[in-house]
Amino acid sequence: MKKTLKSISNPDELNKNLQYTSPLTWIILGASVLALAGFFIWSCLFTLKVKIFGDATVKDGQVVLAVEESKKSKLAIGQKVIINDKEGSIISINDNEPVVSEFDLQDGNYTYTIILKEIKPIEFLFNKK
Repeated sequence: MKKTLKSISNPDELNKNLQYTSPLTWIILGASVLALAGFFIWSCLFTLKVKIFGDATVKDGQVVLAVEESKKSKLAIGQKVIINDKEGSIISINDNEPVVSEFDLQDGNYTYTIILKEIKPIEFLFNKK
């Protein structure tokens, strides 16, 4: 730094020795800030859902969900069950078989979705487990 200052004998030489930031650097910095802001907003608004899928049989208004043995331990009362865009919930679990709330469906076989967990990506930063 001292060497640079000694080589400057008049104010006109000052511009030669100053470093400047190119417009490309500002564009890259701006794009990075926008990407980080976009990711932060997405992580606050978007919800990730952990789901399991399976087959359901409806007979006489009774809904029977066929759940794989390995997934039965993940079931809990109150979890959302979706069949044909209709929502219900698990109201009890008897002998490891879920009993769901009433669905207004005709007898037959359907595909169900159980939402095990919903989490916002921003929660991964603040999860204290």
